[in-house]
Amino acid sequence: MKNILFYKKKAKAWEEALPVGNGRIGAMVFGNLKTERIALNEDSLWSGYPKDLNKKDAGKYLEPLRKAILSGDHKTAKEIANRDFHGHWSEAYLPFGDLNIEYSKTSRKGYERTLDLEKGVSTTKNDLLTQTVFVSHPAQLLVVNVKANEPISARIQLFSKLHHKCYTDEDMLVIEGKAPEICMPPYYNTGNVFDYGEGGMSFAGAVKVLGTARFDDDAIVITNQTEFTLLVSLATNFVDFKSMPEGDPLEKAKEYFVNIRPYGELLREHTDDFSALFSRVDVDFGSERADVPTDKRLKQFKKGADDNNLIALLFQYGRYLTICCSRSGTQAMTLQGIFNPHLRAPWSSSYTTNINTEMNYWCTDICNLSECFDPFFEQVKKMCINGEVTAKDYYNCTGSVAHHNSDIWGASYPAGDPIGKTDAESYAYWQSSLPWMLNEVFEHYRYTKDELLFEEMKPYFEKVLNFYKDYLFEFEGNLVTCPSSSPENTFNDNGQRGCLTYMPTMDIGILQEFFQNCNELGFDTPEIPSIPIGSDGRINEWAKEYDETEVTHRHVSHLYCVYPSAVEQPNEVREAAKKSLLKRGFDGTGWALGWKVCLWARLDEAENALKLIKNQLRPINPRGLKRPGGGSYPNMFDAHPPFQIDGNFGVSAGIAEMLVRGAIPKEWSGYAKGIKRKDGTELNIKFDKGEIYE
Repeated sequence: MKNILFYKKKAKAWEEALPVGNGRIGAMVFGNLKTERIALNEDSLWSGYPKDLNKKDAGKYLEPLRKAILSGDHKTAKEIANRDFHGHWSEAYLPFGDLNIEYSKTSRKGYERTLDLEKGVSTTKNDLLTQTVFVSHPAQLLVVNVKANEPISARIQLFSKLHHKCYTDEDMLVIEGKAPEICMPPYYNTGNVFDYGEGGMSFAGAVKVLGTARFDDDAIVITNQTEFTLLVSLATNFVDFKSMPEGDPLEKAKEYFVNIRPYGELLREHTDDFSALFSRVDVDFGSERADVPTDKRLKQFKKGADDNNLIALLFQYGRYLTICCSRSGTQAMTLQGIFNPHLRAPWSSSYTTNINTEMNYWCTDICNLSECFDPFFEQVKKMCINGEVTAKDYYNCTGSVAHHNSDIWGASYPAGDPIGKTDAESYAYWQSSLPWMLNEVFEHYRYTKDELLFEEMKPYFEKVLNFYKDYLFEFEGNLVTCPSSSPENTFNDNGQRGCLTYMPTMDIGILQEFFQNCNELGFDTPEIPSIPIGSDGRINEWAKEYDETEVTHRHVSHLYCVYPSAVEQPNEVREAAKKSLLKRGFDGTGWALGWKVCLWARLDEAENALKLIKNQLRPINPRGLKRPGGGSYPNMFDAHPPFQIDGNFGVSAGIAEMLVRGAIPKEWSGYAKGIKRKDGTELNIKFDKGEIYE
C-alpha cells in the first residue's frame, strides 16, 4: 500500500476528509456512506472585484515616517504608519459549497477509505457500497461513481454558505449563487463582515447523472440502482484581475458536459494524466507500517515506532497536493491551496507573500513538477502591474512594489484596516514581496532552462529593479530600504518595542539574490550591504543588534540568505546561520518547521533536519485545543494550527533538498529516484544508514 492514505473510520472533522483536485476544482471527501459530504471549492471564487484601494496621499507621509524610524522614534513611526500609510484588507478565497449524498442503506462492516496518491483517487467502501471520487483535469469535472452489491437508492443535493438557490433543470441539478463584494478577515472585529453588492462575482454548479434518475425540485433521486455516476461541473464568471466579473457561469459550467464519456473512460483518462506527473519520483526510506491506518501511524510514530516510510509518504503527499492545487491555467495556490470550507477563512485564505505563497511552490521544480509552476508567475504578473500604482502613491517611485498580502485581483498596497485603527506595522509595511517572488521565478528558470521564460520575465524584473533604484537611499554609508520590517517580528530599542526599521537582513538577502538575477538578465544594479553577523556569532535580524522580543519567533526571515536564496554564501555566514537556527529552536508553526527543514538541509545537517520532520508529523487533533506548535492533522494536512498547506510543500522541498545534497539521516536506508537537479539531471541514488553507495 505504497503512496496511499488509509483509514478505518469516516471523517468527522474537515481536517480528516481526503482531498482530490485538478488545480481548479477541489473536493474534500468525508467518506460517510450513509450521509456523504463532499466539500467543494473552485479556485476563482473570491470576494471582491477590481478596484484601486491604494491610499492616494500616502506618499506625503513617507519622509516623516522615515525620519521617525531613523531617529529611533518607534512610537511616532507606528502612529504615522497605521494612520497615514495603510491600505485595505485583501479579499477572501471562498468555499463553493457541498455535494451531499444520502444513501438509503449502508453497512457497518468492512469499512475502509483510501486516498491513492499516484492515481489521485479517493475510494470509500464497505460490504455494500464502493464510492470512488476524483477530479479530472482533462474533463474538468468532479466524478463520483457508486457501485452497490444490491439495489440502493440515493438523494443528491447541493448546498452553499454563500447566497444561493438550488433547483433542477431538465436533466441536471443546479446551484447558482453570488459572492460578496467585500469579506472582512476573521481577526477584524466589525459588524459589517460581508457586503453583497452588485460587484461581487457569480458562481454556478451543475450535476448530471450517468444512470437512471428522477429530478425533484432541488434534488436528484436515484431509485433501486446498483451503479450510478455523478458528474459535477463548477464555474464562476471571473474574467481576469483587471475586468469586472461578467457572463453566465451556469452556461460555462454546462460547457464541460459537452463531451461526456462513460465512467471507465473518464477514470482511465484521469489516472493517466495524474500518474504521468506523480510517478516521476519514487522514494523509499526503509521501515514502514503501511498496513496500519494513517491516523494511527501518526500516533505510533510520535511514540517512537520504526516507520521511516511515513516520512516518505509525507514527502510524496506534498507532491500530490501540488498536482491537485496548481495546474497551468489555474489560479495560484492560496494559504489553504484550493481547499477551504470557511466563509471567513484563517487569514482570508489569500496570498501571504512574506513566506507562505512562495513556500507553496518550493517543492514544484525540485520534485519534478515544473508544469505546475505557471500559476505562480501569473500571480506575480498581476501584482507587478498593479504595483506600479502602489509605487507611485506610497513611495513617490517609478517601477513596481507590493506588500505582504494579495488576492486574485493582484492587490499590491499595504494590507490592513482601511480606517487605520488596527496595529498593522509588524506586517503591512514590508515591501519586498515582488523581488522575492521574482527570485522564485528565476529559480524556476534555472530548472527548466526555458528561454521563452527568460525573455518573458525580463520586463517584470526591470519594473521592480526600477523601484529599488528609486527607493534605496544612503544612510550611514550604505544604501538602505526604509520603511521595512523583518516580517511579523518585533524588537526592543531603548525601552520601546518596534518593528519598522531600515534595511532588515531579510531585505539584504532578497536583494542580493534579486540583483544577482538582474545581472544575469543584463541589468546594472546598486551595491548593498553584506549579511550582518552579530557579536554572539549569529546573523543579525536587523541592521542594529536590537534585543529580540521573541527569540523563538516562527519567522526565520533573516536566514533567507541561506534558503531559499540561490546566492552562494561564505562559510562564516553559513556557520552564523547554524547558530541562529539553534537559538530559534526545533519547534514552531507547521510552515515554520518546513522552512527550518529546508535550512538545515541547505546547511548539510541531516540529523537536525530530521528532528524537525518528526515534529512536523506530530498528530494534531482537529477537534482539540490549539497547541502552540505545528504538526499534522489526521489527513496529513499541515497544522499551523490551523490548517495551512504551505507546511506540506515546505517539508517536501526540504526532504528533496536533503536527498539532492546527500544530507541523509542515519536512520534512512533505501533509494530516491526522479528528484530534479538544476543541471537538468534526475537523482538516482541508493543509501544505507545515511550513506550513499550507488
